[in-house]
Amino acid sequence: MRERSMKKTIISDQISMDFEEALLKIENHFQYVEIHSLWNKTVEELDDDEAREVEALLKKHGVRVSCLSTTLFLMCPLYTGVQSLERFNDTFLVFTGDVSRHTECLKKCIELSSRFDTEYIRIFPFRLEKGIDRDFDFLIADMKDTLDDAVILAEKEKKCLLLENCPYSYLPRGAMTCELAESIGSNHLMLLYDVGNSFTSADRRIPDRFKHVSLIDEYGMIKERVRYFHFKDYRQTKSGFQHAVFGEGDVGYQDMYHLINKDGGDRIVSLEPEVEGNELELSITNFVSLP
Repeated sequence: MRERSMKKTIISDQISMDFEEALLKIENHFQYVEIHSLWNKTVEELDDDEAREVEALLKKHGVRVSCLSTTLFLMCPLYTGVQSLERFNDTFLVFTGDVSRHTECLKKCIELSSRFDTEYIRIFPFRLEKGIDRDFDFLIADMKDTLDDAVILAEKEKKCLLLENCPYSYLPRGAMTCELAESIGSNHLMLLYDVGNSFTSADRRIPDRFKHVSLIDEYGMIKERVRYFHFKDYRQTKSGFQHAVFGEGDVGYQDMYHLINKDGGDRIVSLEPEVEGNELELSITNFVSLP
C-alpha cells in the first residue's frame, strides 16, 4: 500500500533553469521536486533525450517528482483564437495552442509523468480573454464541455489532473476551480490550491458569494477536492501586492498549514517562492521549518 502522508516539495525553476543545479540545492532540503520548466523550455516540450536526462538526474540525486507542472489549458483560448491571447509574464514559460493541441500534448505529458513516476499533472482553467463576459455558471458549463476529453484521457491512464486557480485565468480563486471540478465529478480531476493566487485575486470576475471569503474559509469549502498546494507569500501595499520572503508576508500560512496538517491525507505542499538570492534562501528555510 502506498504511504499516505503530507509531503513538501519545491518548483525546480524557482531555483534554477539548470535542472541539475536546482537538484543540487533541492536534495539538501527535499525528497520531492515539482517540474514546470527546465533548460529554458516547459516540461511538456522536452524531447526524448532530455526526458532521459531528467530520469538520470533524478536517480543520481535521489529526488522524486511530486508533479508534472505543465501549463496546459492556460494559453489556450476558450472562446476566441490563439492570436488573441495576451502573454502576462515573459519569464513564466508557457505552452500555447488551441484546445486540440493542448489535449494532444496531454497524451505526451501522461507518458512523461509515467517515466518520472508521478500521478499528478497540473493544468489551468483557460487564459482570460478580452471582451468575453460570460455568466459564471455558463462559464463553468463551457469549461466542463471543453475539458471532457482531457479528463477521459486521465481516467484511462489512471492519472490525476490538478486544476490550479490562477489570476490570469477565468478562475482566480480556489472556490471557483472547485465549482468546475465538482461539475465534472471525476476523481481524476482534483485541485491544486494556490493560496497566494487566491489572496491576490479580488476583482469583478469573482462571483459575490466568493468575494469576501477568507482563505481559511475557502480552504474549508474546497478541501475535499484539494490534493496539492502552492505556497508563496505577498505583502499588500497601497500600490498592490509584492512578493515577500515566505513566512514574512501578509498571507498568514501558519494557520493554513496547521489545518492542512491536521486534516492529514495524501497532500503535497509545494514552495513557489518567487524571490531570489538571500530571500530565496530564507524562504526555503522558513518553509522546511514548518512543523
